[in-house]
Amino acid sequence: MEQKRIVWMDGLKGLSCIFIFLHHFIMGFYPAAYSGDYNLSHMRSQADVAFAQSPLAFFAIGDLWVSVFCMISGFVIAYQVFRMTQEGQLSKALLKRYPRLMLPVFFVSAFVFVMLQFGWFYNSQAAALTHSEWLDLFYHDKSGIIELFTDCLIDDWFVGLRTIYSNAFWMLKDLFLGSFVAYILAIMGKSLKKNLVFVYIFVCILYLSINSRMADFSFGVLLAFLFMQYGNLFVQKKKIFVPLGIVLLVVGFFLGAYPVAVEPTNGYRYLAGIGNFLYHRLTPYLFYHKLAVFALLLGIFMLHGLQKVLETKICLFLGKISYAVYLLHIPVLFSLTALLFVKLYGVLLQYNLAALLALLISLVVIVALSWLFYHFIEKRCVRFTNWLVDKILK
Repeated sequence: MEQKRIVWMDGLKGLSCIFIFLHHFIMGFYPAAYSGDYNLSHMRSQADVAFAQSPLAFFAIGDLWVSVFCMISGFVIAYQVFRMTQEGQLSKALLKRYPRLMLPVFFVSAFVFVMLQFGWFYNSQAAALTHSEWLDLFYHDKSGIIELFTDCLIDDWFVGLRTIYSNAFWMLKDLFLGSFVAYILAIMGKSLKKNLVFVYIFVCILYLSINSRMADFSFGVLLAFLFMQYGNLFVQKKKIFVPLGIVLLVVGFFLGAYPVAVEPTNGYRYLAGIGNFLYHRLTPYLFYHKLAVFALLLGIFMLHGLQKVLETKICLFLGKISYAVYLLHIPVLFSLTALLFVKLYGVLLQYNLAALLALLISLVVIVALSWLFYHFIEKRCVRFTNWLVDKILK
């Protein structure tokens, strides 16, 4: 398959970051829609409680969309490696990975550091109204300069689960180390021998069995391998693959909506039993979400019409700023969104209207800030990274 770039993946990656923001908004302002706890409901007829294990939750399950982000990353890395022909390309790619990811994180963390000094976070005031324990967990204490540098240079990437500057930074370690897993697997399969597919399947099963995020990257490599081998067939055999693609989308949608924080009492309870029966150490939602993302991506490969939707300008724009959205949305949510909600609720005295307005305004602000961050900071970080690696390898 000679296609240089799988453009629709950029669009899907952009949407995934918006859905991750929606997930965190729900955790902060509609905790019952995440936990299924009736005591935390803010809607009539407790519609938010029902949402917690509804198929519609597909669009607001953070774990699912993080898997989308990671699996696409694994695919892109493997696809690039499979197509490398020039000496030195792989060395450059490996050397660029750390500064390419770290420098934007440093700038965001430095800004949050300043916000903490001036007390620009209002999540505790909002949590008193929303009753979300999660919303009240962060941004209480100031940090020091040394902690800022150790966090950004070391802990985010090699320790993980750091929450000083953003709760979303917990997955940076997985994103960083997972990319090297993808590089190693892709190098192993660069010859594109067909029997290597069994090696990739084995690695995917291995990581699935220990509930590891590395399964996302492994599935991404497997998907890239299958695309290199059979991508042309998806176009040539539409009569076969279009129906199959639709089936895969339906399966992915159903499995992807498997609830995270609530023990399912509807049809998903049968999947919970199957998950525990398959292997006692499996976490059902992790297991099903990874299978869901693989099914979704494989299904989209077979559906040219859906690819066109994901290649629209708005989706590609969101894809371009997706890393910035991911890095910025938590600081905005805990500062601007929380403040807006508190002020609007104090004036309107209507919880749901105040929450909706805060969500819409915050979404516009996050997209605008992310574009500015991408244009003035992230692009410059990329250029600096390219210059630095060229100097090292010269």
